[in-house]
Amino acid sequence: MTDGRDDEGFRISRRRALAIGGAAALSLASTRRLPRFDAASDPSSDGDGRGGSDVADEPIARVHDAGVTGAGVDVAVLDPTGFDPTHEALADAVADIRQFGPERAVVDRTTHGTAAAAAVARLAPDTALSLASFREQSAFVDAVEWCRERGTDVILAPVAAHGAVARPGTDVYRAVRRAIRAGCSVVAPTGNAALGHWRGPLAAVAADGDADPTRLAVRPLSADGAGSGSVRGRFVAWLVADAEDRTDLTLALLRAVDDGERWNLVAVSQPAASRAGQRLVADLDAGTHALVVRSAAAARSAGGGARTGRIEVTTPTHALSPARPLGSIAVPASVPGVVGVGVTDGNSPAAGADSPTATTADAVAPYSGRGPTPEGATGVDVVAPPRPWIADDSPGTSAAAARTAGVVALLRGAAPSLSPADVVTALRASAGDVGRPGTDLASGWGRLDAVAAVQRARSR
Repeated sequence: MTDGRDDEGFRISRRRALAIGGAAALSLASTRRLPRFDAASDPSSDGDGRGGSDVADEPIARVHDAGVTGAGVDVAVLDPTGFDPTHEALADAVADIRQFGPERAVVDRTTHGTAAAAAVARLAPDTALSLASFREQSAFVDAVEWCRERGTDVILAPVAAHGAVARPGTDVYRAVRRAIRAGCSVVAPTGNAALGHWRGPLAAVAADGDADPTRLAVRPLSADGAGSGSVRGRFVAWLVADAEDRTDLTLALLRAVDDGERWNLVAVSQPAASRAGQRLVADLDAGTHALVVRSAAAARSAGGGARTGRIEVTTPTHALSPARPLGSIAVPASVPGVVGVGVTDGNSPAAGADSPTATTADAVAPYSGRGPTPEGATGVDVVAPPRPWIADDSPGTSAAAARTAGVVALLRGAAPSLSPADVVTALRASAGDVGRPGTDLASGWGRLDAVAAVQRARSR
């Protein structure tokens, strides 16, 4: 591929993976237990977003008892954090492990990738899991190509590539579309950056000439969208601009001093390799911070001048004020044909979606990525609860996508002739409407209904 490596990556046998995992991983695997769903509690409740699932709930148990367990289905999980194949949640499920690029595929901790693979195995216990690590975009493309060439049934990519654009000419777009055309169902999260997204005219935030730009205030990111807490910690943001402005702009992070009378420059963005945008990384203290866009061309010109292009600023680590959530769906979920999955709000009342006054926000987490895609599509197919999830990190849309991939594996096992388009149709048609009636850019066609989706697939 692009970096001259073997496009099938580095194959790691299960025996070697167990050896690499080491005694520490084995001892951890012996003590960690997946929490079981309490059938006496509300099966529609998202709980706290960790552990638990409705697998032990009677409807899904009946699906498994009927022989729909994902048998004969190969699911590939592509994740940059690596995997712990010795974890008991993956016992006897891992068929292959590949390493694309220098990032280690096998680690001895419960990573994001381990949790995503475990969620699939929990919903579809008889699937064969193929695990692949990557870091750079070119390695992700190689991993997708490997899946396509080996005839993988389902690809789960629990990643959100902010700063990338899903246009037909890009490598990721073409690789994912080739995989879908070859029969692979691709599932990806919409991303957790709706509250940290702003898109609009460049002139509104450009620090050109003597005009005082509209600053995008950096706020803490909280699950309820209230912005409580501290901004302290690692800050990551992306700037994507129209093609004619792309090489001319930088994103500047400012910190207020003298009670906001002055603003000091903290950091500026840098071009990102293999991405359409620029990336800014900084460690924030407890002060007041904001973002503006700087234009090199305007600074060189005598009179500055208004700019007419449009830009997009996204941070998955913090919230922005003002924020514009629409259009915050991430790559690869924004590629046509991918099952784009948002996440339901675990803090909302379980009965919220049934209320005649409920809105989409009652059922969808405020940080869950929204459509439309750059091509004008809805982008979000379904939303799902953020469980099961066994890692210590916040699950968000990645956990929802992993849950959905498990259901897709059940569909492909129940009806092997289903095409990727058939799978999307089954998920959409069986989803339970949430919020205001009808399809929308936040919840798509509604909440994932695993049992209804399987029933629909089997009735074809």
